[in-house]
Amino acid sequence: MNYTLITGASKGIGKAFAHECASRGMNLILVARSGHLLEEVAQEVRGQGVQVHTFAADLLDHAVHKKVFEWIEEKGLAVNMLINNAGMGFYGKFNEGSLEKQLEMMHLNMDSMIKIAHEFLRHSDPNQPRYLLNTSSAGAFQPVPFITIYSATKSFIFSFSLGIRHELRKQGVHVTAFCPGGIESDFFGPAQMEEVVKKNARFMQKPGPAVKIAMDGLLKNKAFVIPGLVNKAGAIVAQIFPYSIVVPTAARLYDPDGI
Repeated sequence: MNYTLITGASKGIGKAFAHECASRGMNLILVARSGHLLEEVAQEVRGQGVQVHTFAADLLDHAVHKKVFEWIEEKGLAVNMLINNAGMGFYGKFNEGSLEKQLEMMHLNMDSMIKIAHEFLRHSDPNQPRYLLNTSSAGAFQPVPFITIYSATKSFIFSFSLGIRHELRKQGVHVTAFCPGGIESDFFGPAQMEEVVKKNARFMQKPGPAVKIAMDGLLKNKAFVIPGLVNKAGAIVAQIFPYSIVVPTAARLYDPDGI
């Protein structure tokens, strides 16, 4: 019996992935820091007739990738799909923000994701099809002032995903980068971006439809998925126009002095 492992599964996009995967009959392993929120999600999705296990862990723990997969092996579970979704944001001017918080974000959004992906590829069955989805962002396609470090981490994940996709193309591993724009979720509160959300409310997407598009893309072995016409257009524009135009345009969405 195969399982899909979802990180950051207690709320937001991760919770939406749990519901979407359960609706497709996938058994789940849900990982996040909050044990009681994980159990709430688990109870919700078990109603769809799937097996669900939860593992509460702080993904900022430098050894968490080992702990997760040691626990999976102890349980005798087989994982053939990883939704590598855990992440955090930080809003504001780089020099005015907490360096500690920004480094923490870099660790979670990059190091932790890389470690989990590496463990997944080492422990999953190479004789079966395997699926790896990394949550990046529409912000991966250009620098975005005022969420500068966040967008840089997502560019890293996008580049990483496409690179290993090529490396693993003959090993039966589907690798997809999921690049959403603004999603209605709990993400923006901890990132202190409530005013930004209000300013850009017309561009915000519901998490359910966005993750459905992501799962369809993963199962079809697409290199990356960008949900929403506005986000797709933005990614194209970012590749065509010079940075002297692209960066100031992106900045207007987030400039705290313009909110």
